[in-house]
Amino acid sequence: MALKHENKQSNVLRAPAVPRGTAVIVTRYRADVAKVALVNPEDLAMLERSHDLLDALDVDAPASLSKVERKALRLEDRPDPDARVEDAERIAKILDL
Repeated sequence: MALKHENKQSNVLRAPAVPRGTAVIVTRYRADVAKVALVNPEDLAMLERSHDLLDALDVDAPASLSKVERKALRLEDRPDPDARVEDAERIAKILDL
C-alpha cells in the first residue's frame, strides 16, 4: 500500500530537522510505544522506492523452513568437491531421514 502524503506548514507542526540515515521516534506516555516517526525526506523517498520494487516483484514471503530443509540448504553448497553427495541413501542419512 502506498503512503498517503499530507503536507503541513512548519508554523502548524513543529518538527526537528532529521539528518539522513536517522529516524526520530516520537513517543508520548511509554518509551516503547511509538506515536510517530520522523525521517529525512531523502530517506523516505528511498524507502518508498524500495517498497515499490518489492511490490513489483509480487512475491509472497517464503513459508518457514523445516529443520530438514534448513539443514539441506546449509549442506547444499559445500566448498570441498570431494564432500559432494550424490547417493540418495547417503543424503537421507546426512539429513537424518
